[in-house]
Amino acid sequence: MNCREADFVNFSIDKMNSIMPFSIVPVAGIDVAQLREMAGAERFITHAHNPCMVGILKRTFGWEGSLFIIKQNDKPAGIISLMCINGRLVSMPHFSFGGILTSLANRKALYSGILPLLNSYFVDNRTDDISFLIRDRDKISDYANDTKVISWLDLSSRSIEDIIAGTQMTKADKASVSGLNVVSGGKELLPDFYLVYSRNMLRLGSPVLPKKLFSNILDGYVNGDACIFCVYKDNLPIGAAFLLSFLGFFENTWFSTLQAFNKLYPAQLLHVEMIRFALKQGGHTYSFGRSTSGSGVHEFKRRWKTEETTIFWNYDKPLKLDLRKADFLTRIWRLLPLSVANCLGPVVGKGIY
Repeated sequence: MNCREADFVNFSIDKMNSIMPFSIVPVAGIDVAQLREMAGAERFITHAHNPCMVGILKRTFGWEGSLFIIKQNDKPAGIISLMCINGRLVSMPHFSFGGILTSLANRKALYSGILPLLNSYFVDNRTDDISFLIRDRDKISDYANDTKVISWLDLSSRSIEDIIAGTQMTKADKASVSGLNVVSGGKELLPDFYLVYSRNMLRLGSPVLPKKLFSNILDGYVNGDACIFCVYKDNLPIGAAFLLSFLGFFENTWFSTLQAFNKLYPAQLLHVEMIRFALKQGGHTYSFGRSTSGSGVHEFKRRWKTEETTIFWNYDKPLKLDLRKADFLTRIWRLLPLSVANCLGPVVGKGIY
């Protein structure tokens, strides 16, 4: 890592005839009150912005990364958590969210100012060719994918009866009558979570993330909740979710059910129980996570009367190949034995973030 004084030198841009000098300072952590102040009225202060997540990703994948305080005229103006993966700046890998938290209005100008600084921090030789993937609510580059949608519920000052659509609550009640029960906890539930998660990912034809990631999150997550919810039928895990929270924002970050049991409504029961938990913890937002706009998963979330926010995947250049859309690879992956897929998945998945 290049830690020369040049890493912290001011970088200036000319925007509408005004000079806005920016600088960056890598930090190990940040006071939550200061973070809130810099973020302003931002609702989506998420687990991806939690300072501890950088260290968790470092320990799991060996990537470089840091939380940076962004300064304008030497005054704190925002923060960004970011990893450097094979020379590409990514905020944040494996999560729906990332990007800058700031109260400044001109976010695109802010990105133009700090991306060269961030690149020079991680790359020894300064270059104008900056490779990046920034997930943000704003379009900040000329090459942005706008097909990803976050579906969420506002929990503020509302009862669970007001939050959850009647049809979904009825299905959750039917799940309970059918003998399904939900258990929440920590690492003791990780084997059951991973069993359901890995089987479902194989059905979808997608590589799994390493169990080590989930274990590291459960061990190292602070300033919020990190817990597992599993739904059982006769002691068999048939659905599981990994819930994360930060400053009142809750998201079922990973969620899976076994397709053969979906007629018993395990998904509805899981969501209801996680929403109850978020309300009990004083949460203001419950997120169903991201999905592709117009997909079947997106339609399922809409039935909960959710609000929606587009997340732009901002790139430095047009994508030549998106492995997520390679249907032939998906078909091949589905043919693998579960044990083989679970061994290969973390290796392949390290490059799909």
